[in-house]
Amino acid sequence: MSTLDWEGLKTFALVCRGGTMSAAARELGVNQTTVARRLQRLEDYLGYPLLRRDGQTLQATAGAAPLLATARAMEDQLAGALVDAQRPPGRREVSGVVRLTGVHGVLEHAVAPRVPDLLAQHPGLRLDLIGGNRNLRVAQREADIALRLACPTGGAFDARRLGDLTYGIYATPADADPYTAPWVDLNEEFIDKPEQRWLATHFPDRHTIARANRNGILAQLTRATDACCLMPRCVGDSVPGLVCLGGQTATRELWLVLHQDMAYLPRVRVVADWLAQTLCDDRWVSPAR
Repeated sequence: MSTLDWEGLKTFALVCRGGTMSAAARELGVNQTTVARRLQRLEDYLGYPLLRRDGQTLQATAGAAPLLATARAMEDQLAGALVDAQRPPGRREVSGVVRLTGVHGVLEHAVAPRVPDLLAQHPGLRLDLIGGNRNLRVAQREADIALRLACPTGGAFDARRLGDLTYGIYATPADADPYTAPWVDLNEEFIDKPEQRWLATHFPDRHTIARANRNGILAQLTRATDACCLMPRCVGDSVPGLVCLGGQTATRELWLVLHQDMAYLPRVRVVADWLAQTLCDDRWVSPAR
């Protein structure tokens, strides 16, 4: 094989997606022998193994991960071109699935309620929201866009700082005194996070009566115990019965992260631009200056 063939790349991507050669063979309409032959020819050309077994499934080796990202990007580009080619000129529209991952509170309270506005503009789009805080989701192409509270280091990322996620001190009584009231805090595993360091500086002697690992749980604890808590305003403002006590509090940088192989896709660009515009409205996110 003198050139890298598309059939081999496509087969490789399908095996990684389905986890087995039989799944790839069914989707391609060929037998497993053909799948194995294509993969072997691709490995012979590249000079390194493409697949490793992880339990019952096949996954890309570390060395083949960049090739898998390229193969999937080529798939996406070809699929988009074919969809556009079927539409009359002048009626091209953005369509397809965009997988967006981010911290639970931001997705649940700042993004999800606004999705209908995006879909009204682009009815062919479909959003897959994935709560979590693992940058590897983007690196491994498990997600197309990530909203993160820190800039990722290393990896093939395009990252831009959207602004600062604002926090507030919340309680149930509007006249609660955060210097004397009990507190509920994040678990000690978050002690090095900027918001927890801010608390340690401004309320070093606070009496903590309960802890949790999610802001949503903190909100319910605050309601149940008449305590104070520090949380993103997009979460606290969305919980009935909680009152923001006002004043300057902690902030966290909010970053929009794309894999470099995905940044050029129209559907990904549309969603990324929409996120930057809709989130940075000075309500819960102060735009970067």
